[in-house]
Amino acid sequence: MNWGDLLLALGVAAGVSAAWVLGLWALSIVRRDISIIDAVFSLIEVSIVGIAGVAMGSAPDSRKLLILGLLCIWSLRLTTYLGWRKWGEGEDPRYTKLRGWVDEGWPFHRFALRQVFGLQGITMFLLSSPLVIALTATDPSSLGPLAYIGVVVWAVGFFFEAIGDLQLVRFRADPANAGQVLDSGLWRYTAHPNYFGEVVMAWGLFIIAIEVPWAAFGIIGPIAYTRLVLTVTGTPTLEKRVRRTRPEYAAYVDRTSSFWPRPPRSS
Repeated sequence: MNWGDLLLALGVAAGVSAAWVLGLWALSIVRRDISIIDAVFSLIEVSIVGIAGVAMGSAPDSRKLLILGLLCIWSLRLTTYLGWRKWGEGEDPRYTKLRGWVDEGWPFHRFALRQVFGLQGITMFLLSSPLVIALTATDPSSLGPLAYIGVVVWAVGFFFEAIGDLQLVRFRADPANAGQVLDSGLWRYTAHPNYFGEVVMAWGLFIIAIEVPWAAFGIIGPIAYTRLVLTVTGTPTLEKRVRRTRPEYAAYVDRTSSFWPRPPRSS
């Protein structure tokens, strides 16, 4: 692998990530909606990996096509779903609450750039780094055992995220479920099948990539993303908010795993 090409590809990836962050941050000021970055997170990831890979001009091989194909399937489904769910709605309450903590105007916008857009931009770049390294490989290599294991891991994650979202949509569409907590299907085994699936897919893609030399050094990407979901923007903030507004949810999360699927605890 040519180190110059690798550094160039990572530089392109960083530039694409920064462009998205600054553009969405500026749009969030106009629309007064920080949560727009969540709706296009997967689309950003595809563009970072795709543009960085195309910039290198290396010939496609089975691994590159597999990585880009799985990324596109994930992004198409998730972006369509989140765009449909967010259509006509305002800012996510998790972000609206931040406005009460920081003075409005430029103090808040600077805070949002640093704590929301900047943090997610860095995470997206790190998450894409092992995939970008895999796409810059100049010597095509056949798919080995790790690649097939990675596909299986990715498929498990995709199943949890897609089916979990579908079950939630069907549950909310039934008026009889108004005010109730979904505790059946995948939601019986984990309170966040969508977050679990998202993280598992990230690790599946990493496993596919690490058969390429030096891609393993990008492990900080899925680690950072897992931490972001588990401790910063994902499960903790959502559970705190719902606990305050829906008392029955507290009993649900007490008996249900917050992340890793497992049978619910007995009462």
